[in-house]
Amino acid sequence: MKRLVFLPTTISYGLLALTLAIFWKYPFIYFVITALIVSVVFFFSRRAFIPYRDTLKNEGEIYLSPVHGEIKSIRLNVPTLNDPHPHHEVRFTISNFNEKGLYLPTTGEVAYLRATKGVKIPRDSEGQAFYRPIDEVSHTDLTLMSKNKTHTLLRFIDCKYGKRPTIWLKSGDRGRGAACFGYYPFGGTLIIYLPHNSDILVFENERVVPGQTVIAAIKDVNKDQSNVV
Repeated sequence: MKRLVFLPTTISYGLLALTLAIFWKYPFIYFVITALIVSVVFFFSRRAFIPYRDTLKNEGEIYLSPVHGEIKSIRLNVPTLNDPHPHHEVRFTISNFNEKGLYLPTTGEVAYLRATKGVKIPRDSEGQAFYRPIDEVSHTDLTLMSKNKTHTLLRFIDCKYGKRPTIWLKSGDRGRGAACFGYYPFGGTLIIYLPHNSDILVFENERVVPGQTVIAAIKDVNKDQSNVV
């Protein structure tokens, strides 16, 4: 079941056993209602198959989409906290109907991970709503360092009607590109900050797929220095 849904195995098989039990003991209409409810639960926690063969050419400076979703905005040369250098910003919307898995956009190591409580922002809000003081917003920051020492920031902003992402990695953990590192129940908003020496290769309103859609190519990387977000 782990290959199909993000639910714990005991819950997944428990729901299936409950459906079968109702089928044998109660009128057929109860079985239909229960089967529909279980199907909806599985749909909202479904897990997609991400083919690794599509990531073999990923050498750490090709940045893949970490989510199934839609790009809502792209801003170039914007400031970020704790860094005087400008970064390129790409904002994604992950709807209730998207698969909620989170996948590493590049081979790398988690350099920083922190969750902050605050105000939850609906995913369909106007862009300005996401740029209020970040300490007031319910979000999770994950900084990923590629094997060429390039740092990128993934900022998950919790939706008003959702939950914060479940991330299995911890600071210091490493993984390959397209490896699943968690999931985002009910979806939300993801903002990625890329180094200013990146070429953004996607467009607003484009739908993206993890492990396949290339978000950016990071060029002219100096291996002796890092751009810390």
